[in-house]
Amino acid sequence: MKLYSVLALPVLLPACMGGVDDVSTHGAGDNSAAILGGTVDAPVDGDGAPPWARPPTREEAEAILDRVVALYQDHAAAANPAGTHKISWRIDWDSDAVSAHVLLKRGEDWTIEVSKGWLTASSMTTEVFALTMCHEMGHFIGGFPFKTSGRGDSTGALGTSVSSEGQADYFATKDCLPRLWANETEANAAAFAELDPSARERCTTAYSDLASQQLCGRILRASLQTGRVYEEQEVLQAPRELVYPRFDTPDTTEVAVTKEGHPTSQCRLDTLVAGAVCSVKATGTEIPGFVPPYGEYSDASEEAARPFACQTGPGARPRCWFQPDTVATDCSELGEQACVVEEGRTGVRYCDTTSGVTYYWCFGVEVCKTSRDGFSDCYAPDVDPDEGSF
Repeated sequence: MKLYSVLALPVLLPACMGGVDDVSTHGAGDNSAAILGGTVDAPVDGDGAPPWARPPTREEAEAILDRVVALYQDHAAAANPAGTHKISWRIDWDSDAVSAHVLLKRGEDWTIEVSKGWLTASSMTTEVFALTMCHEMGHFIGGFPFKTSGRGDSTGALGTSVSSEGQADYFATKDCLPRLWANETEANAAAFAELDPSARERCTTAYSDLASQQLCGRILRASLQTGRVYEEQEVLQAPRELVYPRFDTPDTTEVAVTKEGHPTSQCRLDTLVAGAVCSVKATGTEIPGFVPPYGEYSDASEEAARPFACQTGPGARPRCWFQPDTVATDCSELGEQACVVEEGRTGVRYCDTTSGVTYYWCFGVEVCKTSRDGFSDCYAPDVDPDEGSF
């Protein structure tokens, strides 16, 4: 099982979802959740629940993926080498794994892959699904800062490098959802009206026109719901007491270097909120900061991406994961990744140039395995890392 946006690179590891029998592909009432003072009641399943308060149906999930992918096909087509890339998606309807991730192939499709288990994860709603699919798209399109831990392609031949987790969250609410929901004015207005006044004020301060304020309000509601999902999955990975993130309890920590992996659920909510209230929206088909040396944390990449994001104020990326002018870390002694076992947990230890040493712990019965190419990740016990999928 994987959290949110686990990255697989077939150019490095020949992995694709195999053995799948049922895969979709494509090249308010009493049941309503209530947004009150920065909290959201858990969604309730059942007839009569509005889409934003229940998991998506199969048809809704496929339609959302179709729309998200269509928004950014022009970016893929413009990527180097021009005209050779296309974005596609797959849903594995037989898999109960909680998984959503992206795949890059040299000169081929950029693919979002999702399991049925992700659609039915605790606290999942239709709008959370839309936001998280925008997050996955953010790994392709979101730009700097990128993941540098052996998962990119320094030649630029893949047409993009994979954006860090925080950047994918920021892109989801800053650029993708505003495009996806721009014309859904009734739904936007309804969501805005349900927000606590202090939450609405974030949007009225950020935007001068009512339509943008209402769209921002809907994105904030979805962000709060997504924060619940992030927290629940985080606790499944490393058991502890659930502490749901809130608008009024921001993460006040400050990283020394930019974090490439998943921040805490509160930090992620803070990032989603920052994206929602940032008025600097990306234009054109350029991937921010995708310049030589491709995918690396460099001054050139940071400067090229600067016009695409808010640098100060409420819309700036939170320091709980993003640190401008990060200094690279030397990982020569540890290597980029390895399987580890600590306190009975198995997982992958990463060392990258921006985050230093970080860990990804396997879920459930999964174990860490290393492929012949030296790529370590979590797999089901019966999966061969050189032949299986994730």
